[in-house]
Amino acid sequence: MLGVRLPRLAGRTGAAVATALAVALSLSACGSDPQSSKSDGTGGPTTVRVGITSSINNATMNLAIDGKLGDAHGISLRRQNIAGAGSTNQVAALLAGDVDVAVGGTNTVIDAIAKGADVQIIAGMAPLLFSLTMRNEAAQKTGVAPDASIENRLKALKGLRIAVSPSGSTGNIVLRTILEGVGLKPDTDVRFVPLNDLGAIPAGLIQGTFDASFAAVGSGEVAVAQGKAVTWVSLPKGDVTSLKDYQGIVTYASRSYIEKNPDTVKAVHDALNDGQKMTVDQPDKAAELLKSNVFKEMDKAVFDNMWAQCKSAYPAGSNFTEVNWKTLVTLFDATSENDYAALKYDKLVAPVARGN
Repeated sequence: MLGVRLPRLAGRTGAAVATALAVALSLSACGSDPQSSKSDGTGGPTTVRVGITSSINNATMNLAIDGKLGDAHGISLRRQNIAGAGSTNQVAALLAGDVDVAVGGTNTVIDAIAKGADVQIIAGMAPLLFSLTMRNEAAQKTGVAPDASIENRLKALKGLRIAVSPSGSTGNIVLRTILEGVGLKPDTDVRFVPLNDLGAIPAGLIQGTFDASFAAVGSGEVAVAQGKAVTWVSLPKGDVTSLKDYQGIVTYASRSYIEKNPDTVKAVHDALNDGQKMTVDQPDKAAELLKSNVFKEMDKAVFDNMWAQCKSAYPAGSNFTEVNWKTLVTLFDATSENDYAALKYDKLVAPVARGN
């Protein structure tokens, strides 16, 4: 178990977020209409377009979509897969009016808000369900056992090439934070290999394109299942204790959409909460829905490993609480170019998702 507290390192992720935000705002100015949730014209449910990626981090939203959990709340959730790795793509799609709500990494969303994006969090969904997997050869060279103390395992990453989502993404930010927590300098002590397609991780590990990967659980585990890699760090297993109250994945929408569609936004929140309840009350049904819809191409052994790690991680209530926010500030304010401590919780989080 490991906790972290860090010195400030400015200017690290702002360029990627700012670029995505600038593009999105320019598209929005060209006439895109983010207020596009509509009834089918016959008194039927309101359609809500959801920007999302195929990741175990997004399980409760995917359960709400494939389980048609919105029906009970008068909405029809429609999945729109956003290509590429990293949450900046989802932010850009939302601001351009391509989707009504989006799912993504909390840090990326907060950075976008800090840079002027008028969006709010409408639900807290999950901690960051990431694992760090390492090629067997690289693990052997470290001289450290996979069951050694987490501090020793993290320090053993020095000198390695680590595949991760691009700069500005929540995964990239969190990995930097974890490394800095044990005294490593991410820009010099390790080599980040940014990937826009995290589907390339298994082949990269097996072929030795990089030594390790940090991505959603289920990515590197493909190589683990083939006996080519080991799981070195697992966030859902609680290896990094400082992340205990960190909500790394949220659902968000533009403030204007929230104000114009309060009942729809509440329905989205309630459907997400129903998805979370399914993971607790009907974990086998939840697993079946996820496997047959989102992860149908995934080897069953890999899926079972992933689900066993993550199924108990989704927070009851689906809120983004003040404790969640204070935890994020404590962890990341010192290392962000944005002043998180100056941001107000009530501005960042819509009323439907607030809690203590």
